[in-house]
Amino acid sequence: MKCAKIKTINPFYHFVVDGRNELTNYLYTPKTKAQFNKDLQFLKKYFHSLTAKDIANSNHNLDSFGFFLSFDDGLSNFYSVVAPMLLKEKVHAVNFLNSDFIDNQDLFYRYKVNLLITHIRENVFLEAQKNEIAKIIALNKITKSKLINTLKTLSSKDSDKLDKLAKLFKISFKEFLKKKTPYLTTEQILELKMQGFYFGAHSKNHPYYAEISLEEQIKQTIESVTVVENKFNLAMRLFSFPFSDDGVGDAFFDTMKKEKIITFGTAGIRNSDNPLRFQRIPMEYNTVYSAETIIKGELIYHILKKIIGKQ
Repeated sequence: MKCAKIKTINPFYHFVVDGRNELTNYLYTPKTKAQFNKDLQFLKKYFHSLTAKDIANSNHNLDSFGFFLSFDDGLSNFYSVVAPMLLKEKVHAVNFLNSDFIDNQDLFYRYKVNLLITHIRENVFLEAQKNEIAKIIALNKITKSKLINTLKTLSSKDSDKLDKLAKLFKISFKEFLKKKTPYLTTEQILELKMQGFYFGAHSKNHPYYAEISLEEQIKQTIESVTVVENKFNLAMRLFSFPFSDDGVGDAFFDTMKKEKIITFGTAGIRNSDNPLRFQRIPMEYNTVYSAETIIKGELIYHILKKIIGKQ
């Protein structure tokens, strides 16, 4: 940390596996409780836990290293699994919510993809079904591997295709939301807030910002921040980009400055002259790596970039 000349790191997760993972098991591998606990012990050993207020005001203890922990997507797993672990370890965290998904009103398109992949892997399709699938996805020859790989490339703009496939497969996303309740409810969020956790926005419905216009980027951001701010009576306006802030230009950040919205990207450790713009370290990949491995790798990469003048 001293060589990197930074005082804080900002690791982030989505959820912690406790049982069956139906949301991302074919997309990426989240940490188990044991793995996440190991991460927490490493972070606590070398850093002290920072609050959202510490980050916003830059008023944490400059004589020691700090970590600002956050979670994206507003999943109910944070309430049932993560929060009890954080409270026990006395670690602060912010959860970033998609305003359209609060109270299980809708489902993130990538989670829809995962549910569809599960169905595809577990079933055999007749030729007539393959023909119907081809009409929706526009593939010449339908094979399981081809279909699965194509689904993984779809974006939020392809939600209608996902809904059509679900109808063909007789999968009800609404029923899944009702039975599994993957997202935090208003009551849970208020309870977590009383316990000391903080919340921010994560866009309305989780689009990839590089694929939408500046106007839509601003709309997604301000509207989601406003909903979360008003619904939960929050003093600070925090926002984490869905996926990343790739493709987001200066005009967007100029607007965020006017709106006094603090933003968080996913580009790892990176210096910034903008006091309202932070980057975070992704802690989940296709393969599980410990916090120690990820953070040491980020620090080495950061130092190397400084040496060659790319930081």
